[in-house]
Amino acid sequence: MEHGHNSTEFDAYAANYDSALQQGLSLTGETKEYYADGRVRWMKQKLQEHGKATNSCLDFGCGTGTSATFLRDGLGVLEYMGYDPSSDSIKQAQQTVTWPAASFTAEAGEVPSEKFDLAFCNGVFHHILPAERQAAVRLIWRSLKPGGVFAFWENNRWNPAVHWVMSRVPFDKDAQMLFPSQARRLLQEGGFNILATDYLFVFPGFLAALRSLEPALCKLPLGGQYLILAQKAPH
Repeated sequence: MEHGHNSTEFDAYAANYDSALQQGLSLTGETKEYYADGRVRWMKQKLQEHGKATNSCLDFGCGTGTSATFLRDGLGVLEYMGYDPSSDSIKQAQQTVTWPAASFTAEAGEVPSEKFDLAFCNGVFHHILPAERQAAVRLIWRSLKPGGVFAFWENNRWNPAVHWVMSRVPFDKDAQMLFPSQARRLLQEGGFNILATDYLFVFPGFLAALRSLEPALCKLPLGGQYLILAQKAPH
């Protein structure tokens, strides 16, 4: 399951992915670490509310593996697998993420079935060609244990600032974002039950003083990203 032209496109960015991403994020006044940490803290709260385990995690579209440490430290993930069709990104991830319980693969066929408590992706599906998204969802569904949860993070197409930021990131320019309703439908068609949709990252760096309001705004489609929490039905 190659994601169209994208695996080779990301091979080109594997070495300087962070600097390319930061070109866009600098407009928000924040680093990628701020967003990675915010995503994990929000997920921890939501997963606890739903009583979900996080011992094992599939990081789908893991890129160079930057989320691995956040998932381990923030969610207590004991076993981690990163999958990405970009083999150059995977090579770099293997060099930088060296904890023993972490593994990486660029081969969809190497992702095990019914193995993980949690699947996670962040801003991946806007890079997958629309015709290939259902196959990606099926792979994730298959990888989860019955009752397992998929934390689907995507950039919020309703937010005009997101379009502006993405236009400044070289590999995001021609990406096709998903509206939250499109994403929910995609997940439901793939066999998932939707548990929740939340919107995060409303205020950029210069409005950081207002961020304590963000949890109260999480149901309004304002934030720069949204999280759809979806569950594979228990047996």
